[in-house]
Amino acid sequence: MKKLTLVLMTAAIMMFAAVPLFAEGMMLGAKGGLNIATLIGDDVEDAASKMGLVAGGFFCYNITEIFAIQPELLFTMKGAKSDDNDDVLKINYIEIPLLLKVNLPTEGKIDPMLYAGPGFGILMSCKATNGEEQDWKDVTKTLDIGIIAGAGVAYQMERGALILEARYEIGMSTIDDWDDAMLENQGLTEQPDEKNSVISIMAGYAFSF
Repeated sequence: MKKLTLVLMTAAIMMFAAVPLFAEGMMLGAKGGLNIATLIGDDVEDAASKMGLVAGGFFCYNITEIFAIQPELLFTMKGAKSDDNDDVLKINYIEIPLLLKVNLPTEGKIDPMLYAGPGFGILMSCKATNGEEQDWKDVTKTLDIGIIAGAGVAYQMERGALILEARYEIGMSTIDDWDDAMLENQGLTEQPDEKNSVISIMAGYAFSF
């Protein structure tokens, strides 16, 4: 898993380092905003949404006037809180979304856009608060893979664009990585079904090249 994490981080660094090599049709930008996160799955009970931050950078290469590819590098706060008490689960990731974007050009300065693709989350920390804070990183998967879909608008300017977007991401597998002793203690034969579910609302600015 450590090797996979290193490969993903290296790929992200190479993608950003390669920006000057691309021709026109490139945009490089930064964005940030709010996460509304929770957990879903067969073994999730009484989970409510918690707020968190998301921020990072991205670049976009327009393959055609309509289609583009948009890798991103984000710091994102996920997790959940209990619907019944003050318990909170805080999970922080470095995430690498690899998105296919569909631009919908108009005659004006405001252009709608749609996008979708996978997101690869590298676990940074996982802490649970239940009276006192506990570190759950060792029982949480290092890599979380999700599917992202979203929409937004870009306000075109002379050298770039102001961007406002909303997206939804759902995890493709459980976040849990319990050992055999923990599973046996809970009377389980497989990992609990608990997946990330996140709505993100972000704003940003992109420079044209």
